Amino acid sequence: MSDGDSIGSFNELVGQLHLFGKGKPLYSFYHSSNFPPSMILFGPPGTGKSSYAKLLAKRHRLDFYYLNATYCSSDTLKKTLKKGSRGKPILLVIDEIHRFDKRQQDILLPYLEEKSVVLIGTSTYNPYFKLTKALRSRCLVYEFKRLSESDLKAIAKRIAPELDSDVIDRLVLFASGDARRLLNIIKIASENRLKADEVGEFFGVDLGYRNESERYDLISAFIKSIRASQTDAALYYLARLLEAGEDAEFIARRLCILASEDVGLADNSAILVASACLNIVKEIGMPEAKITLSHCTIYLAKTKKSNSSYAAIKKAIDFVKSGNLLEIPAYLTVKGRSLYKNPHYSGDKPQGAYLSKPHRFYVPKENDTV
Repeated sequence: MSDGDSIGSFNELVGQLHLFGKGKPLYSFYHSSNFPPSMILFGPPGTGKSSYAKLLAKRHRLDFYYLNATYCSSDTLKKTLKKGSRGKPILLVIDEIHRFDKRQQDILLPYLEEKSVVLIGTSTYNPYFKLTKALRSRCLVYEFKRLSESDLKAIAKRIAPELDSDVIDRLVLFASGDARRLLNIIKIASENRLKADEVGEFFGVDLGYRNESERYDLISAFIKSIRASQTDAALYYLARLLEAGEDAEFIARRLCILASEDVGLADNSAILVASACLNIVKEIGMPEAKITLSHCTIYLAKTKKSNSSYAAIKKAIDFVKSGNLLEIPAYLTVKGRSLYKNPHYSGDKPQGAYLSKPHRFYVPKENDTV
């Protein structure tokens, strides 16, 4: 759960068994007799990051301070950091820590070095993209996962046992893996005595990205589903991307890449379909463009596949980057143009080697049509 005030003990935390399970990292830090290390906890909202931090402070009898990086000034940060000492550190939670610029992140470093502060930075963004290497090197990094339906049902039954199970099932659906949202909508449902068929009228499913990583996970799943010719899975991920508000042109550009990388020479019309899709998306826009994106997605998923074009250029680039800079045969150079015989006028036969050292990059695949 995310509301630390409603959690009285570590045992009430739900989910995150890879972190909270017996013998796992956050379980061990909580039960240890030593002060906990500084940590960066990242993942979707409402999954227990702040709740754990509050319980950690209570368990180790540390003074607890909370700052939100969205509006926290450098002066406020410095004043708070000075409240700790080496023998009696404070536990400082900095929510949305990715909002701190490099200078503000650097302010934290000496206090973490002298261990006068136990930092718990929370974020919905992957810290490897948002935080400096210097700050990350002084903290342990742990990822929180989206809460499952069973996790949320356990929370709902504990805090609102009076609700019917069918109402709880509907509320869990609309909570979208977020315990904080679940607590809010349970309160509204209880106050209004909602029935299961009325829940949808009050709440909508939150279809936006829960964090930056989810965006890339969805586009990755979308592309990989098309590559594996899993049409229905591809359409599901396309729907998720569109309903999350993804830029339709971004999706179309990825389809253009896939048309060459994964379909390639198995179907030379694929790149034309994808290119037309991108042009139509640009010219028409949403919401109508979703039809064209669906058309292109289904086409690319169902057609034959070959990655020979991708494999060929990768092999050629690797060859060049390995230092294989072959000398160009004289009759292919500008200076040697008098020696060159145009195959159009010389029986379509190459006059000699076009590489000074033969090497094969393109390896045909079974589906290649040329």
